[in-house]
Amino acid sequence: MMLRWIPQNQFFGFRIPSTLRDESVWYDANALSGRHFFALGLLLVMLGFVLPVSLRFQTVRMVALVGCVCIIAVDWRTANRWERQRNAGRERFETDH
Repeated sequence: MMLRWIPQNQFFGFRIPSTLRDESVWYDANALSGRHFFALGLLLVMLGFVLPVSLRFQTVRMVALVGCVCIIAVDWRTANRWERQRNAGRERFETDH
């Protein structure tokens, strides 16, 4: 998804209303969420190496859960903002021409 190779589809990706309505938002939002989830994955791997065994499972699980929720919330808002901005730009362009 980070590389923008996957077109809109019915099976996977950041499938929210704004990404399904606008192809450019689809690619941008999926690239953003792909980078965020990749970074979260790297953080989880590093925690797995650094944390003592007694804390590892609970800490990694909590960081993964909080990280996923935060990524989804932030990227959802960002995709909605991008859709609004692009629609406003298209409307402005249509009224000017």
